[in-house]
Amino acid sequence: MQNEQTSNRTPGLPQISRWAVLGAIAIAGLGFSGCATQTSERFSPQAVAAMSPSAELVQPFDAMRLGKKYVVDHPGTEFLVGSGDSMLPLYRDHTVVVTQKTAVGDLKAGMTAVYIGELGRPVAHVLVKKTSDGWVAMGVGNAECDSTLVTAENLVGVVVKAYEPTSSPMVALLNEEAARNAVASMP
Repeated sequence: MQNEQTSNRTPGLPQISRWAVLGAIAIAGLGFSGCATQTSERFSPQAVAAMSPSAELVQPFDAMRLGKKYVVDHPGTEFLVGSGDSMLPLYRDHTVVVTQKTAVGDLKAGMTAVYIGELGRPVAHVLVKKTSDGWVAMGVGNAECDSTLVTAENLVGVVVKAYEPTSSPMVALLNEEAARNAVASMP
């Protein structure tokens, strides 16, 4: 007795299930994507902990003040305010990161580098692997590597200090304003 599935086989070719073909395509795609082969290296917690400073938890308005003070006290550094969740759990949204200019030859896997991304904006992501064309970087919270390599031309520096506000500065500002208004309206 033949069923419809076996009657459609091509003579001389082995029967391969649709799932086996899809699995082979998926595995081949991972091997050629470049980043997927590096994912085992991307989250070496020891490398990230050794090379990327943890954020110091501070009051919302202190994060910016401390970042500015660090820059004044340490020539060759600058600070930026992070935006987004790509670096969770290492750095939260609104974390102030201080960068120091560094030569590309001094970069190491696990460092958080700030570079100018393809949209012309600074990106702070962890260095995953060195290639002949530059460094592959990836957000700690991202599933894929960045499409832009970190090179001497786009490198801003590496994160040497970070200050995480206990809450969003915007929320703190709104709460402060609401508290001021509540006090002012008391009889």
